Amino acid sequence: MTKRRLELSVAVLDIGTSNVRASAVSSDGSITAQFRTKFKTASPTRGFVEFDAEELYQNSVSLLVQLLAQRDCSALAITNQRASTVVFDPTSKKPVCPGQSWQDIRTAPMCLAVKAPGISISPNQSASKIALMMDLFDKERSKELLGGTIDAWLTYRLTGNFKTEHTNAAMSGLVEPNATRYDDIILAKLNILKSSLPQIQQSFSYFGDAVIGNKQLPLLAILGDQQASMLGQGITRTGEAKATFGTGAMVDIVTGNTGPSSTNRLPNGTFPIVARSQGTDITFGLEAIGLHAGSAVEFACFNLGLADSPMHLEELAKKSKQDSKEIFVPALTGLATPEWDFGALGAFTNITHATTKAELANAVLCGIAHIGADLVEAIEADGDTTLEHLSVDGGMTQNLLFLQHLANFSQKILYLSSAREATTVGAGLAAHISLGEIADINELAELIPPRKTIEPQTAFQPHALAEAREGWAKAIGIARNSVPELSAVIF
Repeated sequence: MTKRRLELSVAVLDIGTSNVRASAVSSDGSITAQFRTKFKTASPTRGFVEFDAEELYQNSVSLLVQLLAQRDCSALAITNQRASTVVFDPTSKKPVCPGQSWQDIRTAPMCLAVKAPGISISPNQSASKIALMMDLFDKERSKELLGGTIDAWLTYRLTGNFKTEHTNAAMSGLVEPNATRYDDIILAKLNILKSSLPQIQQSFSYFGDAVIGNKQLPLLAILGDQQASMLGQGITRTGEAKATFGTGAMVDIVTGNTGPSSTNRLPNGTFPIVARSQGTDITFGLEAIGLHAGSAVEFACFNLGLADSPMHLEELAKKSKQDSKEIFVPALTGLATPEWDFGALGAFTNITHATTKAELANAVLCGIAHIGADLVEAIEADGDTTLEHLSVDGGMTQNLLFLQHLANFSQKILYLSSAREATTVGAGLAAHISLGEIADINELAELIPPRKTIEPQTAFQPHALAEAREGWAKAIGIARNSVPELSAVIF
């Protein structure tokens, strides 16, 4: 175990889907100070989710200035929501239009139009977002506009260097399967100039000196949010997996140093990812995606009025009848892994005269847990492996009833992360690795032991498990293909 200087902190800028946080992270993984604000988005019409990239930059600097006034930090790390995209003028350093969130699907028609053998681009990736914004503001490609993900935008504004790294590049839809080079065929198809894109380098490396008020810090690590969460839970070795239940749900597994043969979706709905890159090594993985987790809880609380907070929803769900069969399918904007269906709609099933708010609340938590179990099964199938346990983080890990449902439906032992904000912690530890404070990345598992373990209930097998999962299969079948023209769209 490396001898670490616990007094040494790094600053972490964490750009989440809901919040922006600036935190000080010590080399033992503890967060010693934090400032935050909302990540604001707007939806001017259906399918559009956009943000003010200049406001994001100004808010990021403001939070970091506040942090550095309170804590001395030796370096900076960035972790960010992936695929959200900004196009800007390098002369003025200003965005040409609102940034497009990863949730924005306005480019779906473009993605369908360019689809060809060997070319499959999703509207949730950066590729078509950059192409659309370039087409709108520089059709002739003569203005030398630049386009990239949030990490590249912030790195440019903070350091003056237009750079990204492998975990973000791999989610852009613009790179070859090994994520080290841009794909010339895709660039030509979308009319994107390579010179308009950021340079790709290692996740743990020097990106330049970030100017923050009257201070400067070396930017030494950048990671996509899910990849940072893996490090924040000590998930570093091949075959280890974690799940994050935040706004959405993600299950990620480390698959090793052999890259994928394609960037396309695998048979069970997962995608190849880059888990991290350091030195000459690139570590790969797989990711399963659920579109709604915490957002489904908020929908139940605030749209349906079932409770006035997520905590109260859990308390209400605990009052549900033991034999309740109600199920909620959280397909509020479609379904993802394992069978992607943009035309699926949310649904409550098995409603009777005996159904109360308590059963509906429990149905919501059960539905999210079933989604989680589906993601685990998909990762195991596409990864050709069997997980002995699953590390879990995210805001929904505060909901113990949900976690028990997840353990029951997935039949996995859950290790609850000791870091409520594993994404921030993981990015901070990456910077400490770059500083040499942590010599071996595999030390992270010992550094961050789980705070709690939840096992499947013995009463919940095998008959009860089969009944629950069969009920879920019927419910999700009802939700699928609700809007046939959207269900027919496949990326």
